Amino acid sequence: MDLMLKDYLDIILFTTFLLVNLIIGLIAGRRVRSLRDFSIGNKDFTTATVTSTIVATWFGGGFIFYGLQNAYTSGLQYIIPLLGSSLCLLFTGQVLAVRMGEFLNNLSVAEAMGNLFSRLVRIITAISGILGGIGYIAIQFQVIAKMLNFLLGFEGPWVTVAAASIVIIYSAFGGIRSVIITDLLQFIVFSIFIPILALVVWNHLKKPGQVAHTLVTNPVFNFKEMLGWNPKFLSALGLVLYFAIPGITPAIFQRVTISKDLRQVKDSFTYAAASSLLMVASLAWIAILLLSDNPNLESGSLVNYIITTYAYPGLKGLIAIGITAMAMSTADSYLNSSAVLAVNDILKPLQLYWKDSIKIVRVFSFVLGIFALLLALRSTDLLQLMLLSGSFYMPIVTVPLLLAIFGFRSSSRSVLIGMSAGCITVILWNKFLTHTGMQSLIPGMIANLVFYVGSHYILRQQGGWIGIRDREPLLAARQGRREAWQKFIYKVRHPQIYTYLQKNLPAYEVVYTLFAIYVIGATYASFYTIPESTVANYQKLYDIAAHSVLVMTAGFLTYPAWPPTFKAKWFITFAWPAGILYVLFIVGTILVLMSGFHEVQVMIFLINLIMTAFLLSWPLMLFVSLVGIIIGCLVFYMYCGDLYACTSSTGSGQFKVIYGILLFSSFLIALFRFKQSQTRLENKNVYLENIYKQLKDELSEILGYKETLVKELKEDELALFGTTAAAYMQQAIYRITDYVRLEVSQIKLEDLIVEIKDILKLKDFDGQSPQLSSKKYTKEESIYADADKIKQVLADSICYIHKHNLSNKTIVIALEDAMLGHSVEHMKDYTRKLKAIKITITTQELLSNTSNRVYMFDQAPSISRMAGDGDRKALLNNARIIDAHYGYAELDKEDTHIYVLPINVREVRGKVMELLRAPAVASEEEVKHPLAIQLEEELLNKTKTAKLDTNVIEKSLNTIKRYHAGVKRKSGEPFFTHPIAVALILLDYCKDQDAVIAALLHDTVEDTSLSITHIKAMFGEKVAFIVGKVTNLEDKIRRLSLEEHENIKRLINYEDERAAFVKLADRLHNMRTIEGHLSLSKQKHIANETLLFFVPLANQLGVDHVAQELEKLSLEVLAKK
Repeated sequence: MDLMLKDYLDIILFTTFLLVNLIIGLIAGRRVRSLRDFSIGNKDFTTATVTSTIVATWFGGGFIFYGLQNAYTSGLQYIIPLLGSSLCLLFTGQVLAVRMGEFLNNLSVAEAMGNLFSRLVRIITAISGILGGIGYIAIQFQVIAKMLNFLLGFEGPWVTVAAASIVIIYSAFGGIRSVIITDLLQFIVFSIFIPILALVVWNHLKKPGQVAHTLVTNPVFNFKEMLGWNPKFLSALGLVLYFAIPGITPAIFQRVTISKDLRQVKDSFTYAAASSLLMVASLAWIAILLLSDNPNLESGSLVNYIITTYAYPGLKGLIAIGITAMAMSTADSYLNSSAVLAVNDILKPLQLYWKDSIKIVRVFSFVLGIFALLLALRSTDLLQLMLLSGSFYMPIVTVPLLLAIFGFRSSSRSVLIGMSAGCITVILWNKFLTHTGMQSLIPGMIANLVFYVGSHYILRQQGGWIGIRDREPLLAARQGRREAWQKFIYKVRHPQIYTYLQKNLPAYEVVYTLFAIYVIGATYASFYTIPESTVANYQKLYDIAAHSVLVMTAGFLTYPAWPPTFKAKWFITFAWPAGILYVLFIVGTILVLMSGFHEVQVMIFLINLIMTAFLLSWPLMLFVSLVGIIIGCLVFYMYCGDLYACTSSTGSGQFKVIYGILLFSSFLIALFRFKQSQTRLENKNVYLENIYKQLKDELSEILGYKETLVKELKEDELALFGTTAAAYMQQAIYRITDYVRLEVSQIKLEDLIVEIKDILKLKDFDGQSPQLSSKKYTKEESIYADADKIKQVLADSICYIHKHNLSNKTIVIALEDAMLGHSVEHMKDYTRKLKAIKITITTQELLSNTSNRVYMFDQAPSISRMAGDGDRKALLNNARIIDAHYGYAELDKEDTHIYVLPINVREVRGKVMELLRAPAVASEEEVKHPLAIQLEEELLNKTKTAKLDTNVIEKSLNTIKRYHAGVKRKSGEPFFTHPIAVALILLDYCKDQDAVIAALLHDTVEDTSLSITHIKAMFGEKVAFIVGKVTNLEDKIRRLSLEEHENIKRLINYEDERAAFVKLADRLHNMRTIEGHLSLSKQKHIANETLLFFVPLANQLGVDHVAQELEKLSLEVLAKK
């Protein structure tokens, strides 16, 4: 029974694989209802799935047969060109993908060509794609036939027919979903198969050192032999171009159209490039191992040699499954895309199109599959079949398609001329110039290019380099590369090594002790496994390693008990990674070399790698391990003169397997460590978002409480408050609810965009993350605002727009010049204008220049009524923050948000808005200051003489002492001495009590949290009016800073001459104490303003002595040098 199972094990494995593919394919395609479902599905595939289907389509079964044969015989002349396939995928992902936005909704490459040019071009493209596709499919069927003959001994066409029928059936009935799901299965299979094949061949080598000898001595790995103007070099050059130039075949184009968006296209092809590089490296390694084992094999029998020499029951079945998986994954992709081309791009344009297109496309899947099967059974030359398939498509379609992707568009006439030239060149080259060694494909493409572009300009066709239709993804990609480069340069210039190393310190000191215990158990165990004879030969090196490890281990073991004096943070920051570097890797490498790669030593070294992955971040782990290995090898080489001085020629095959598995496991653990850190960061982000949500909920409750309070007050109760009290309550409620304190700093606009993108990386988006592109239409480099709050606003807006951006269009962040405006009380028909930055976040085209528009920030922000509860809270919070910045916002659309912010919020937001502290009490030192006592006595005496109400004057004095408490003038006196001095000056020419009180209070609104409303409640409306006219601040709920010229204009229309009297007194005291300004230019500015405005104002008001003194003081200042 066991013998029978052994004999049929391979057949059982292979049959099971075919049945699993058929079942999975049919199940996956149950939802196919239309041609669109059949061709591109619902675009709901993950990036990993798209990546796997790209790789599975890219590498067919010929990759093993033809690739292994040429790598074995030609060496570098084939391996290096083969690397071009990885560069091709990388180029497609990084360069082409961002330019292909207009093609995402096309069902096929021919449909895209038809939209670009004409119906005839579409039909020609479809025919070329079908002919090329049939060739690719035939290659895969032929590979399956050869492989089954080699591996399982099956002869005759029926096995090929059976395997091909399975591919045809699930491709025809399941559509693209079946193709992709089976491609995923097949990708997993051959990803496992290729490393196992390499390991089997490696395990068979009797002398592993022979590999190095082969690489050094064999001429096919000699770069000098490779270079030179000869047929082989020309052939290699042709292969480089063949592999490196993106052919954009129908199946590969389909991998673009099945993606959700360009971000997924870019990522999928980039990851596929990395995967393909591993595939190519694995194939090259297998070829090198075969060449090292037996350099005299016939190239056409390599696969047969592998089977007869290395394979055994079970492994033969695995090899059969692996190669068949590679062939099937390519065949089903080209069969699906060819059937779509036939129905969508030939029948439909020719109006031979039935309504039930899904049945027709399935019929064509069968028909084309049968044609490919017949071609496979009749053809014998695999290479010629491969090149023939390529010559049907690339010289005809690839050139105009690539140029269109890069932005060159022309007429259908020029395209047809180029296509004809490419086709004719291929035919003539194959007939007359095959002896050159270069295949016809590249000359055909060059002919197409020359005739296409040449005819465009000679015939003066419309178009040319007009650019691509959707430029935003391209701009976003360029900005991303530029920002990444800028970050790299910044990190190089500001490495912050100490901070980075600090982040890698253990959270608990006990980790140092546990690490030391591990070192004692692992490193010293490895010391004692080295034979005494080996120790005797390297006694000095052995002693140094053993004693130094002992010292460092003792340090880590006792570190928690060190006195605080010796626990310097800087010391352990550098000692921790340095200790791991030395103990685990430098000494570990020396011991591995000294033991001759003894199993125990290598096992311990691998455990060291795993341990380091848990102790350090993965970049530092890689750096420490690589540097440690290099230093360890150098030390051993300098001591012994030979790295292999202790290596035994014998080795255990089982151990090599264990070695490979452990090495792979260590990599997975390191990757898991990274993923774990990433998950932890994401969890922290979720936690912060929850806190943020709670804060927004609290805000909503407060707003609700405000509305409830107003509603519950009865009319007679409201009447009791009066106008003044109601206004005061409104301001108090604003402070409780809508007020936002700002930490204003300079924000560089470029840094702002980069930091927003970093914030968005922490967000957990459903599906794809947003694609961002920034456009800067302003010369302004920075603004002054609260950086954290502005970043929060913009990030929330991007998240909101992305949530409603179902097609995942690129979100543009545009920065433009703008003007903010607001009205000013007591200045009729005047709008104050401020330079501002307009930030537009949108998925739509930007409007024409709106820099001349004035955005009035005293208008309430508009918020979308369609926003859900959670979104509305975020938008309300954004409105609060913009309101706090005295900006303008439009938040009423789901695809566009507009914010207008002042260049410098300090120019408009009164500094008093940040003064939230409760009024202090003047200190005894301030109250008993000699000047304060003197001025207060003079004031009280003058007010008594003027028969003013001293109780109200004293109340005013107490108010300014409270609100100006703790503040001093530059001369050192308490600040409240200034308003007292102003009141004394005022009393010389104005005895009005309200004016004197206003003089005492004139700086409170501008410099403290006391408001006009508060003053009105305490001292009456007349006093409040005078203070409001004097201050450089417009006292609304939000305090507005006014320019001096605006305040002067308000004073010209003084309405009440007492306000002008107070301002004159204030200016006279400022001129008397102008020496307090250290800047002479500032002194002259004030003096010139006084001379031009305040002197004439004093003359106009009849206070000539004030005018004369102001003029004298101003001229003295202006005469200074």
